[in-house]
Amino acid sequence: MVARSTRNIVLQFDRAADVLPSGKRLSDGMSAAVAVADTLWLTHDETIAIERLSAERTDAASFRYAGHRRFDLRSLVSLPVPGSKSKRESPPEADFEGISFCDDYLWVVGSHSALRDGPGKKKGSEAIAALANVRRSGNRFLLARIPVAAQGAQPTLVRQLKTKDGRALRAARLAGGRKQDALTRALRNDPHLGPFLSIPSKDNGFDIEGLAAAPNGRLFLGLRGPVLNGWACILEIHVAAGLDRNNGLMLRKMARSSASAAPRALYRKHFLDLDGSGVRDLCCAGGDLLILTGPPMRGKGKSQVRRWKGALAKNGEQLLTKKQLPTLLDLPNRAKKDQAEGITIVARKDGRIWLMVIYDSVDKKRPVPPAGMRATLHELSLSPQAKGKS
Repeated sequence: MVARSTRNIVLQFDRAADVLPSGKRLSDGMSAAVAVADTLWLTHDETIAIERLSAERTDAASFRYAGHRRFDLRSLVSLPVPGSKSKRESPPEADFEGISFCDDYLWVVGSHSALRDGPGKKKGSEAIAALANVRRSGNRFLLARIPVAAQGAQPTLVRQLKTKDGRALRAARLAGGRKQDALTRALRNDPHLGPFLSIPSKDNGFDIEGLAAAPNGRLFLGLRGPVLNGWACILEIHVAAGLDRNNGLMLRKMARSSASAAPRALYRKHFLDLDGSGVRDLCCAGGDLLILTGPPMRGKGKSQVRRWKGALAKNGEQLLTKKQLPTLLDLPNRAKKDQAEGITIVARKDGRIWLMVIYDSVDKKRPVPPAGMRATLHELSLSPQAKGKS
């Protein structure tokens, strides 16, 4: 797999919406993105909103994304901790780490992780004590789907939608609260993942950082952690509307892969040899999964885009070696700046794709004043004849 070319592409946000209540900026880095035709949907890990940008041609050969609009998730689904709009109270962040599109739904997922406090400006014994504080709360335990309506010139997120083929779509989230949801409850006694649910994300704890949606509510969730003896994990689940329309979404039992397989479960685990890295994002490329990798904990490490060929055709849990996960792209990864955080395909033709990579904690070469940032666009070949890597 060979990267033929790489170039920058500008994401231009609205100047008034760029600065967040925390003081951070959208243009300092986003957490996830998905391109749908000429629309780019993005999330930031310190909000409870979805951002929309639209492709604008600057000349015959290039384009940028602009025309920023924000969709507050509180107007679309009920959140565990919505805050008070009347008091202008900022709700706790959802720590959004994945976004995907399928079957007229935009899907989003929070990290589902525990959080350890840092010492901040404290010193001595107070700083040491702060490091012992671990929290599981807020809107992090969130997995939701939102109908996308073609209203006017731009697609819009709505609570309900009646499609042309007669389907009734409804915004909903997986049942749960501020400290757990149906997914973490299902994993409580899992021998691989259960012990890591209470461990903070940056300590190799349970941490969702990738989402790829396939038809009929089939979802792949990439885990940054835990990485077990060098093996990363991707969870596969099926999600459907609950029996009570007010209770949102529920996990559906997975079909068995053979007559002799274990009893039907609410999830599957796939283990991948990514050279000790965890999963930072996922996206579908036809029947394949593209996997963005990165260090499971703080610090330096490799960041790559790997290909799991035929992932959507598999039925049953998989253990995948390095040879089954060829590298398409090598990306820089530093300890604190310019970390590759999300991937999405913006175009494809004749066995080639144009893959956008977005970054978090961007360094000084990426901002585009007053409220823009540069992502990178990589032309990759997915043809079986291509060999090697960029």
